[in-house]
Amino acid sequence: MGVSRRRNFPLVDKPRSFQGTPFDLTGRVALITGASRGLGAAMSCALAEAGADLILWSRNKRRLERQAALLPPATRCLPQVVDVTDHARVRRAVQIALRRFKHIDVLINNAGTWGGDQALTLDRRTWDTVMETDLASVLFVSQAVAPSMMKKRYGKIINIASTAGVLAIEHGAAYGPAKAGVIHLTRILAVEWGRYGIRVVGIAPGVFRTDMTRDLYADRAWMRRRVAKIPLRRFGEPEDLAGLAVFLSSSASDHITGQTVIIDGGASLTV
Repeated sequence: MGVSRRRNFPLVDKPRSFQGTPFDLTGRVALITGASRGLGAAMSCALAEAGADLILWSRNKRRLERQAALLPPATRCLPQVVDVTDHARVRRAVQIALRRFKHIDVLINNAGTWGGDQALTLDRRTWDTVMETDLASVLFVSQAVAPSMMKKRYGKIINIASTAGVLAIEHGAAYGPAKAGVIHLTRILAVEWGRYGIRVVGIAPGVFRTDMTRDLYADRAWMRRRVAKIPLRRFGEPEDLAGLAVFLSSSASDHITGQTVIIDGGASLTV
């Protein structure tokens, strides 16, 4: 479901006033992809604690239900089993969510996969899987959600990139270009959709302790070398994203768009 140029959505004409505190998400509905574990799970808990109602997407029904059960009792939550690379399923899920909640105010494009390999040995299937999951889904999920935001003249889209999209890392021949694409797509959507009141921003985490990085943390020698290069001398934990996710979802960040915030303990500042 693309966004037609002929849609007659009104343009932004004035800033919105805060409702309650600027970080209060009460009354807002947030859709989070890849929400059943890791960074997505941490962000879903943070947004729920700030008052948001949630639409949680994952391919794993059991983990999704477990995550929904961890949310505050007052949180209205719609768990949906969705593969973000299935564009038809994405559109149907958004339609169902809109019938339930009537609007979606925040979209966090978090679903992703690693698929690490060296450039010389990277196969086409891995390349396609990483590009479809990590980059293409950001566009097509955003396309499905954006029209409802345009009608309200307000919305927040937060794309989870990576410092691998800024720095050249070994074994990142697919992941790095995909995340670099996310960063630039964030800029393009911010330019095209800003007139409709949609703010599009990115978050680029460094190495965080999640299921995706489990194999890295199993290598003790790698951990010692890596942490020595981080100015804050520790790796990121999923909860470190909580405050930033709430800030970017809230009215407090209403004049920020097109930017990608690096959160890596300062690791990208050193060689």
